[in-house]
Amino acid sequence: MFLSLQQPLMQGLACAALQPGLRSILVFDASPIMLETVVGLWAEMLTITTKDSVQSVYLGPTDTDESLWGSMSFTFANEAQPFAWKAGLLGNDSAPRIVVIPDLSRLSLSATRACIALMGTEVAQMERHGQQIRWRSQLCWIAGCPRSQVKVLTPHLLDRFTLRLSGQEFQQRDRTTALRDWFASLETPPTERPTLPAELSLKIEVAQQQEPALTDAACERGLAYFLNTDGEGLRRELTLLRLAKAQTQLDERNLSKVTPKHVDLAARLIGLKLVTMESTQNEPAIPDPEKPELKAEVESSQSMSLPDTPIEDAPSQKSRSETPVYKPDSEAEFPSTQIELNSIQEPYPEDRTPTERESASLRLPVRRCCKATMGRGPVIGVEPTTVPQDIAWVSTLLEAAKYQAMRSSEKGSGLSLQPTDLRRYRRAAVPEQLLTVVLDYTCLKECQWQEALLPYLQWAYIERASVYLMQVGAATAGHELQAQKVSAQSVLVPRIQVALGQGAGAATPLAHGLNLAQQSLRHALQHGRSQVQQAVLVVISDGRGNVPLEASQTNRKPTYLVNRQGIEDALQEAEQIRRLKQVETVVLNPQPKYYSDLPITLAQALGAKIADIPTLNVWEVDR
Repeated sequence: MFLSLQQPLMQGLACAALQPGLRSILVFDASPIMLETVVGLWAEMLTITTKDSVQSVYLGPTDTDESLWGSMSFTFANEAQPFAWKAGLLGNDSAPRIVVIPDLSRLSLSATRACIALMGTEVAQMERHGQQIRWRSQLCWIAGCPRSQVKVLTPHLLDRFTLRLSGQEFQQRDRTTALRDWFASLETPPTERPTLPAELSLKIEVAQQQEPALTDAACERGLAYFLNTDGEGLRRELTLLRLAKAQTQLDERNLSKVTPKHVDLAARLIGLKLVTMESTQNEPAIPDPEKPELKAEVESSQSMSLPDTPIEDAPSQKSRSETPVYKPDSEAEFPSTQIELNSIQEPYPEDRTPTERESASLRLPVRRCCKATMGRGPVIGVEPTTVPQDIAWVSTLLEAAKYQAMRSSEKGSGLSLQPTDLRRYRRAAVPEQLLTVVLDYTCLKECQWQEALLPYLQWAYIERASVYLMQVGAATAGHELQAQKVSAQSVLVPRIQVALGQGAGAATPLAHGLNLAQQSLRHALQHGRSQVQQAVLVVISDGRGNVPLEASQTNRKPTYLVNRQGIEDALQEAEQIRRLKQVETVVLNPQPKYYSDLPITLAQALGAKIADIPTLNVWEVDR
């Protein structure tokens, strides 16, 4: 693999090695193999700048507070004290280490909290299990994350990653080169990881000895890349200026000051664009070497598209053409490092990406029910308990073994257990509320159903409820005689929004949609040790089902006159739903022009409340 500072990723790693404030890196769209290569290269750079060996630790979706901060464990060094404190992955070790997160979107809640607490801090302090430890933190952070998963991450975590890089450049190789490299690797002995070239290592070592000063012009240029928003902090501005300072250190001309040109170069490295041009009137912008006449073409195109109507207070075309433009006395000189911007994208995609995270993503949801049943969520740790359910036996025995020296037993040398030793598994929260929506797409044309459904979607978002959507008569149905079920753990899942925006089909299998809703509710409320304590069923339909239930279940068109068979089957399924407990049902009436009594009859069969949906005005109806 060819490595040089002309690659944006390599140059970003070198800048992070030179500036401690940049040592929290987020690499977008990096494969696990590519991220492992980047970690090895960065470790060699940090070894040069820190003069110490650098090790790596990994964080993932299964890390708990015990594995991160430390816990009590067995030791055979002292027989009188069989337990000793064992530091965790992020414990009190002052040696420099790289914390690697292969996929930031799958990080556990405990690890997310630890990252927010430790990133950017010089001194760390821990108080846990009677231990009070304070140490100097020298952790370096690097994480990989797909750009498509930024929407599910909390902004507190994303804000801690100062340097944003793209991991696609090492992967953009043609297939011929990839095949040649693969066959060459079969003939040569494999190596653990690529190493830095000697000239690159020497350049980083020389750059470390330089300490350029930051000028006021460079600060003003850096602020020009961001909006003037008060109260949001200066993390991004400081990152750009630190990156510009590292660019000055890597400059072969050994400059003593950071200039606005280095700020521009740093902005191009991470993909930033100017927001305001007020502070750039006296500084020439960096031209694009591939398109030197782009600015002239844009100006000519703008002048051709001007309207013919004269505007007051605007200069005339004659005065504009007579304004002289002089050539500068000296040509601008730029650093010799070239950066290709083909693969560099916006460094802060969370500013423009719609959020799909929970409202309080850094804490567990509030448990409203105290039902003493065994947990169903994944295990994320242990906690004390007073009930003999879901016991964590290993943790219980370890807790009891701590106090065996103080507990005397007359029956022998067996292990003595006390009620205070009991530990149970701490499990991740599972939804306790369920929102089920039966949506008839064939009756939505002339009513404002989105506004009527919005309060129930907001309730599902606040309560972190899971969502079932029964599509009745959708245009995208695989079989027009059948309804479709779309399920999701949260209302923020994109497929729920996509499913709500579908058009109307040709048939209305209302009975089958209610049958799917009845089966889903029964399974959620009565299956095993269910955690669902409250279910809300919302039905939006005019009641005009024209497909019998038997035809939907067999997926065969009936050969006889249907008449009211589809409506009667829908009412029978509604009676089955009415018998379910812990289900609150609401029928939203679209107020159809014909058979306006059918929605009321359906609500009576469901035993549900009914609310009218406002109809559209004549000019609002699509024709």
